[in-house]
Amino acid sequence: MRLGRDYTNCLVLDHLSEQEKREFEQDKIDLATVNAIGLTKAKLDVEKQFEVTRELGMNHVELDGDPPNPYLELSPARRREIQEAAESQGVTLSFHLPYSYVGGSICCPQNQDRKIALNLQERCISFAEDVGAKYVNIHPGSVPFYHRLGRYNGIIRAALFTSLLKLDGVARDHGLALHLENNTAFDGVFSEPEDCLSLVKELRSAGAEICFNFDIGHWFTKADTGGQIPNSPELVMEKIPPEYFGELHLNDYVPGKKMFHPPIHLAWGLLKRENLERYAKIVKKKGVKVVILETAMKDKAQVLGWRDVLKQETDYVKNIFGA
Repeated sequence: MRLGRDYTNCLVLDHLSEQEKREFEQDKIDLATVNAIGLTKAKLDVEKQFEVTRELGMNHVELDGDPPNPYLELSPARRREIQEAAESQGVTLSFHLPYSYVGGSICCPQNQDRKIALNLQERCISFAEDVGAKYVNIHPGSVPFYHRLGRYNGIIRAALFTSLLKLDGVARDHGLALHLENNTAFDGVFSEPEDCLSLVKELRSAGAEICFNFDIGHWFTKADTGGQIPNSPELVMEKIPPEYFGELHLNDYVPGKKMFHPPIHLAWGLLKRENLERYAKIVKKKGVKVVILETAMKDKAQVLGWRDVLKQETDYVKNIFGA
């Protein structure tokens, strides 16, 4: 099993100007502004992602294709450079397909809209092949609140089924394994593992080879929408058949604060050490191939000290996983 990262906003500091860094340190600009300034640059600097990954003793990177996404504009030559850089560092790759804005329309019941989203996803899958990725990961799409009830549920599920069946074939044609990741509870659809598994099972019956990327942090968000999180929530992993596993996202969530992806070693959310120890045993038993940490820097101190944060978190997780 490989351990890797999707760096989200972890590397934005190194892509600010000296003036912007000073303004951030002096609270003249906030973290959201820093992300807006530096995120695209950080995503584009894939060599930095590979370098940090190897420094941390990890061996996998998931490139984040959600907007802002710089990747589709890259030339064939630059794409080959990325593949060669990853290979030279001994880093394997996956690609997170876009899930907001246009990318979120893969479940749209309006075919014209849905086909535009599919075209975008197909272009991203082609990019993923060009850089040598092994897996692509997709969310089930976004649905307005007034389409989450009654007959709309069936209509949206049918549209999503059609999209995923198409994209699974496209991914396999490009030598990639497509993974469906559960939404957050705030998205209102396909946030529960049972709903996603039902869809994955039906897709496989139709000839697809799609896998299920269960994001436990996404599942925790139901604590803020009236749902209940059971004791030892990591045991939900036992319900997922091992043949559906490939890549997994691992992140935490802080109910009440609605805080996504805080550094896991700080134990701010629901994943305490004992939960992670059981989680690690389950994913090893199930034959998971890659576990990807999706950590985000949540405040100024973390952004400024990102190297220490990532090092401490990585050591903590590697110790638990015995990696």
